[in-house]
Amino acid sequence: MAIYLRAADGAYAKRVLVAGDPGRIERLAGLLDGAEMVTKNRGLLGYTGTYNGQSVSVQSVGMGCPSMAMVGEELFDYGVEQMIRIGTCSSFAPGIANGDVIVVTGAAAGDGTTASLAGGGPVAAFPDFALTAALVASANQRLSRFHVGPVVTVDVEPHLSSTSTAGWRSQGLLAVEMEASAMFNLALRRSAVGRRVRAGCVLTVSDGLDGHPDGSQTYLSDDELAVATDAMHLVALEALVAVPLDSV
Repeated sequence: MAIYLRAADGAYAKRVLVAGDPGRIERLAGLLDGAEMVTKNRGLLGYTGTYNGQSVSVQSVGMGCPSMAMVGEELFDYGVEQMIRIGTCSSFAPGIANGDVIVVTGAAAGDGTTASLAGGGPVAAFPDFALTAALVASANQRLSRFHVGPVVTVDVEPHLSSTSTAGWRSQGLLAVEMEASAMFNLALRRSAVGRRVRAGCVLTVSDGLDGHPDGSQTYLSDDELAVATDAMHLVALEALVAVPLDSV
């Protein structure tokens, strides 16, 4: 039984984009043909429609890994096979500016949820290769500037803690966000015990953290962020429908 989503059986497509922000889901629904709301339970807004003739769902998952894990697991229970997270992140690596897009190749699990899912064992938190390759190909077609590399997932934004970005930067990480590691780990766990599922992630840089080697980077304005994320939305949608479903 779906505790959180409460959607009807068959409500979701096998391909889904997930985002923390319900407002982003409404913007995404506007890019789909024939989008119909499938849930708004607990404020977790979801729609299903088509993009380029393929059935696609878009679903908000809330903020942070605990919410991502609970909603993501239910989406897999609904039969979702391909999931791409879209969202924003804060950069701390040189050469990455506000408004840039990052195609994520892995997530260092600095959150408690992914550690809990792993039960104290080693953590695997990396995306599906085919979805990631499709995101890179789509970004090459649509964007003049983007990056490919790993990020770190945390429970709270760095400005609320004493975390230094220097250590993350020294490990080759590019930015910090709050949901990717749990999503990647869930997909890997689900694939290990049954039906294969794929997960990918693409993020827009909304701001640069204090100590950014390229100097101060404040938050993008709402208008600037809308332009940057709208471009990311199209990258994600086109990548999602480009990868064949394993069940077909």
